[in-house]
Amino acid sequence: MVSPPIDPSRSSSSRAAPTVEEQLKTVHWHLTRCDQLRAGVAARAGTVLSTNALVIAGVALSLRSQRTDAFLITLAMAALACVVVSVSNAALTLMSVRNWQRQFGEPDTPSAFLYCYSETGETSQTFDGFRQRVTRASADDLLDFALAELWRCGRLHAYRYRRLRVATRWLLAALIFFLATGAASMLH
Repeated sequence: MVSPPIDPSRSSSSRAAPTVEEQLKTVHWHLTRCDQLRAGVAARAGTVLSTNALVIAGVALSLRSQRTDAFLITLAMAALACVVVSVSNAALTLMSVRNWQRQFGEPDTPSAFLYCYSETGETSQTFDGFRQRVTRASADDLLDFALAELWRCGRLHAYRYRRLRVATRWLLAALIFFLATGAASMLH
């Protein structure tokens, strides 16, 4: 990964604050990095979902025997219950079911116009309105929009990663119950 853009003409002892354009370039770098983190979390969630599918298939194969007792059924149901919780959390890793304000309870979050496409569509119902808002935005406005989106991305990444961890923990529990189910079915 490339590091954030830094102007080589500025010395580290320079006290001048970066220009708005330089700040915007740095924020854009971080937004690109956030997209890469989002893709990484989505790939991991896909792996968790695929492994859950293998657990379901394994449990089904373990129950193919004609003689299943209550203990075997209980182990299989425990594995499947863990899979349900894991899949639910993995799905929440991929997609939020509520909008930003409802998800995080922060109605006073500044607009991320131009960076959050759902908001762009809500605030600009016509192309002319969209064009006017874009062309009238100052560099400071664009920086504020980008910073709002970067802040949201950080919050959303933390939420998704927590969900991924929960999904993984429940997957591990499902694997333990699956192994127990498989062992119990072999002993019958």
